[in-house]
Parts: sequence; C-alpha cells; structure tokens
Amino acid sequence: MPIMIFFRILVITFLLNLGLALPAVAEIPLGSPPLQKGMTLGLFSKEANYSYYEDLKEMQNYGITHILLVVSWYQQDIYSTELKPMEFDHADAMTIPDAKLIEVIQQANSLGLKTSLFPIIRLMQRKSGEWRGVLKPKDIAQWFLSYENFILHYANLAKTHGVAMLSVGSELGSLEKEKDRWIALIQKVRVIFPGKLIYSANWDHYQKVTFWDQLDYIGMTAYYELTKIKNPTYTQLINSWRNIRNHLLQWKQQYKQPLIFTEIGYLSIDGTNIYPWNYFAKEKVDLEEQALCYRAFARAWGSMPQLGGVYFWVWWGNGGAQDKSYTPHNKPAGKVMKEWYGQS
Repeated sequence: MPIMIFFRILVITFLLNLGLALPAVAEIPLGSPPLQKGMTLGLFSKEANYSYYEDLKEMQNYGITHILLVVSWYQQDIYSTELKPMEFDHADAMTIPDAKLIEVIQQANSLGLKTSLFPIIRLMQRKSGEWRGVLKPKDIAQWFLSYENFILHYANLAKTHGVAMLSVGSELGSLEKEKDRWIALIQKVRVIFPGKLIYSANWDHYQKVTFWDQLDYIGMTAYYELTKIKNPTYTQLINSWRNIRNHLLQWKQQYKQPLIFTEIGYLSIDGTNIYPWNYFAKEKVDLEEQALCYRAFARAWGSMPQLGGVYFWVWWGNGGAQDKSYTPHNKPAGKVMKEWYGQS
C-alpha cells in the first residue's frame, strides 16, 4: 500500500477515535484497482455502419483497460433445445454480426485495450419469472450439443482475433449442476482457445456452481441489494459492501482463482441501490446515488488481492445530467471510476 494512502487511513482512523468529523466522501482514499479495469461496451447500435471506435477511445480516457463484449444467441423458450443467432434487423432482438464484432475487437486491439468475449442466451418468448437462469430443456443432451456449437463458434473467433478472455456461460443456474457436461465443454474450448476462461454466476447462485475448479477465473454478476431505503448514506452503502465482500471472500478461500465481477452497475435514479438489476425502474434522476454506489464498491474492494477484475455495466450513449441509464459517461460516477482506475 503506498505510504500516502496508508497515512491518510491512519488520519481517518484517528479522527474517528476522537469522535471528530470525517473528511468529505470524495477525500476518502480508494484502494488500488484490480488488474482488469473493465467495462462492458454496449453493442446496441441499430445502424449497421455504426463505428464503436470513438466509444472505445473515450472509455480509455476514463482509465478503462479491459472491454467486455456481450454477444447473444436465442432459443425459443425455456424448454427449447436449439440455440441460434438472430439476424441483424435493426431491432432490440438481434445478434451482432461476426464482421462487426471482429471490427470492434480489432479497434480495441489497436488502442491497446484487452477484450473479453461474453456469449449469453436470450429467450424469444418468456413468461413472468422466466429467464436463462431457469432453463428446462426438454432434451438436455440435445441442448448441450447446441450450446457447444454456440460457445465453440465464439472460441474460434476469439482465438483468431486475439481476445484475452472468453466466458463459457452466464447465469445458467438451473444447469450448473451438470458438472460432467460442463467439464467436457470446457475441455473442448481449451483445445481451441489459448486465452483465459471464465463462467459468470448470478450473485445469489455462485455457491451452487459445480465446475469452478476447471476455470481460470470465478465470475459473477453483483446486483446486490445494498439497503432498503432511497437516498442512503455513504456509510450505509460501504458497510453493506463490506459485509458482502467479507462473506464472498470467506467462501472463496476454497478456490485459488481470482474473482471477477463480470457485471455490476447502477442506474442514475433515486433508489438504485435497492434493486440495481431493475432496469425497468422509473424513479427520478439521481446522479449522486449512482456515484456513491460506485465509490462504496471501490472503497470496499480496492486493494483486495483476491479481486482480479471488475466490469461495470454499461457504456452506451452520451450520458449526462438528465440520463437515467446505467452508463457513467459524463456523470459523477464516471469521475469516481476514473479516479479509481487511474491509480497504479
């Protein structure tokens, strides 16, 4: 730990012991960032000729060194056994064409950014409560064959174009017990792809994954409920994150692999800390709460050697003072991220 940061922590501790006021939140030092200072680039443009190059350059200005790229294939419903890409049609339901994906990877490479490829499953039809975490394929062997085709497609693309890390799956909770099938898939991926492999569990299901020891990283999303109130204090947020951290690190002692948060983010709205995963929320704009959530996370996890990387969700659009979305672009949260990632 750098001596100045150590000294400032001693001062804060001293003030607390005397019952004196703490420095302003922004003056409390953040610990050093993880090696993978990441963010997901939203590949959301409905324009086939849209270039993400300027987005990548701007992300780099925020201290981001690692880019996560999400690609989607689709199955009809939770019972289906066939996955397939959805042809680009300028709509929300689509699979980014390989040519465009390769273009983005090459642009990132040219800037010295590391890329991670993150294939996920989306459903074409779903009822309330149905998502990829509760799949019930009518023929599980057939489903895994189709899923293997999906993952190996991107394993080949990742190898050819210099991707650093590949996810073999994300939030497939109902199928995580199929240990032998997962191990067989991971072995096939390793024959093709020389980079690092990760799987990403949901934040409430990571203890049930049966194949962590086969991977290079333990991945998980982190949309934890931090408090039950709107307008929480920084102290409440950081105490919540510290409790989460301590619980996670105690569990992780059984594994040597570093932990990576593959997805963590907050809307720029009042109460975002309560249900940060709820992208349907329609509360009023609150940039400060988003920024406080970023700062509490960075303060709790900074300088933790068990943390291998963080990928905030999600970079897309101009952001700004009236924007309610997850992006930290042109917002106080972006300044927090830049402050944290800018440290050595």
